[in-house]
Amino acid sequence: MTREQRLEDLNESRHQRLEDFRESREQRQLEEKTPNRSNEFQRQLATDRYRDELLVAYINDMATLLENSNGSLTADKVTATVARAKTLTVFRQLDAQRNIQIVRFLYEAEQLTEIHKNSSLDLSTAKFRDIDFRDAAINEKQLRQLSLIGIFLSNATFMGIEMEHNNFAHTQFNSVNFLLSHLNNVNFSSTSFDNANFSFTQMD
Repeated sequence: MTREQRLEDLNESRHQRLEDFRESREQRQLEEKTPNRSNEFQRQLATDRYRDELLVAYINDMATLLENSNGSLTADKVTATVARAKTLTVFRQLDAQRNIQIVRFLYEAEQLTEIHKNSSLDLSTAKFRDIDFRDAAINEKQLRQLSLIGIFLSNATFMGIEMEHNNFAHTQFNSVNFLLSHLNNVNFSSTSFDNANFSFTQMD
C-alpha cells in the first residue's frame, strides 16, 4: 500500500468519524427537543384545564350570588364587595379569551349596565390586554349601555361595533381600535387615549 493510499484512507476514516459525530449530535439534539415539546404541550394542557376550571367556578359563584340577591350583584354593599373582589381576582388569573367570556356573562346578566335602578358592578382598576369586544357584543355588532368605568384597556378592539349609551369614564386606552364603529352617546369623560384608531368611525 502506497503512502498516498494510506493518507487517503486516513482522510476517509477521519471524514467518516466526523460524519458519525455530526449525526450522533443531531440525533441527541432531536431527542432532547422531542420531550421538551411534549412537556410544553402537557404544561399548556394543564394551564388551559386550570383556567377552564376557574372560569366555571367563577360563573357558578356569581350565579349563586345573583340568585341570593334577587338578580343584582350591587343590591347591597356586601354582595357588591364580594362580587368585585372575586371578579378582579379571576381577571388576573385568566387569559384574554376567557376574560371576555366573563365580561359577556356579566353584561348579559345586566351587571355591567346602568338600567332600571341597579348600578353597574364596579370593575375599576381591572386591567385587560388583547380583548376583542366583538366577542361580547350582540351578534358581534352591538354594545348598548355597557359600563366599564376606570379600567385599563391595552390592545383592545371595538372594530365595527354599534355602541350606544356606553360609559368608559376615567378609562385608560392604550392601542385601541374603533375602526368603522358607530358611537352614539358614549361617555369618554376623563378618559386617556394612547394610540387610538378612530378611522371611519361615526360619532353622534
